[in-house]
Amino acid sequence: MNSPGGDDLRWLDAAARIAMPYRGTTAENPTVGAIVVSPDGVMLGRAVTASGGRPHAEPQALALAGERAKGATLYVTLEPCNHWGKTPPCVDAVIASGISRAVIGASDPDPRTAGQSIAKLRGAGLDVAVAENHAPSLELHEGFFSRIVRRRPFVTAKLAISADGKVGLSDKANVAITGEIARRWTHMQRALSDAVMVGGNTAILDRPRLSVRLPGLENRKPLRVFLFSWKQMNHVANLAGQDTVFITEKRTLESVPQPHEGVESEFDVVESPSDNGRPNPLRGLEELARRDISTVLVEGGATLNDALLDAGLVDRFHLLESDIEIGPQGVPATVHRSLPDRLAQLGFIPVDHRALGCDRLTTFEKKQHR
Repeated sequence: MNSPGGDDLRWLDAAARIAMPYRGTTAENPTVGAIVVSPDGVMLGRAVTASGGRPHAEPQALALAGERAKGATLYVTLEPCNHWGKTPPCVDAVIASGISRAVIGASDPDPRTAGQSIAKLRGAGLDVAVAENHAPSLELHEGFFSRIVRRRPFVTAKLAISADGKVGLSDKANVAITGEIARRWTHMQRALSDAVMVGGNTAILDRPRLSVRLPGLENRKPLRVFLFSWKQMNHVANLAGQDTVFITEKRTLESVPQPHEGVESEFDVVESPSDNGRPNPLRGLEELARRDISTVLVEGGATLNDALLDAGLVDRFHLLESDIEIGPQGVPATVHRSLPDRLAQLGFIPVDHRALGCDRLTTFEKKQHR
């Protein structure tokens, strides 16, 4: 058997569903979901890759199933790893468990595995089915795939605009555009991301914490990333702290902020040179990928969003629209035409519409991503 059937896809859906809330918590490892099911359809064990990336999902689920795993089916969202890291290869644990079938949501693009585990499982006599284009597994692992294949994180931009298409006032910090429900939704998106990025103008005006402020999720700490011209360094240096990266076009001794009272000293300065006197966003993202960052949520303003869109570096765009009007002194959401028209011009299509309290959320994705 090479293609999963209807029941198989439902179990794969369930494996992806249990893993989704833990995105952003598994460090450099993909957030895998795994379920062990008996021949008569009883779930024997389920698990998600643990916080920090270890232990992996498969050995946890198999351990819960114990001896009952013999003859059972393993449903797993990603091909089990085939290499030694800080833990043994998961494929060996799968074979040793005695299961008879493995249903896999997506093959692993990491060259250390890349189909080798599938071949190894089949060589050991297991019936292996690999789903073709299983959407929940592909979405679950989109950041990991982007980091491995494209050598950059999967980038999701989020922008809130007023009814008159503005994002704020140029001389005022953090103009409230959306309501409380939309703000809670934004904090959840942070919790599910490896990093949150803003540009220099937003950093200077808003002094953002970029933290997760939801009850029970305060321990979620995405990397804070500030992308700006080194000339702005003096204005943003006091944002340095633990789990912080500055991306600027050049790294010189005078551009690196010195620790001062009340500020943590653990931060990183990434040099991202370009020809236009501004940091190169692609090089910055590539450096984040080298630091094992798979997903980035961009909460910048019009300047950063336009730069990333112009460079083709946005994979998903969340547009929040409010009924509030800012007025003629407001900053436009884009220097181009209306933002939805701009997104359509760049090949984005709307894939989801929903209400968030009094605000409206439209999610756009690149056509080739669907």
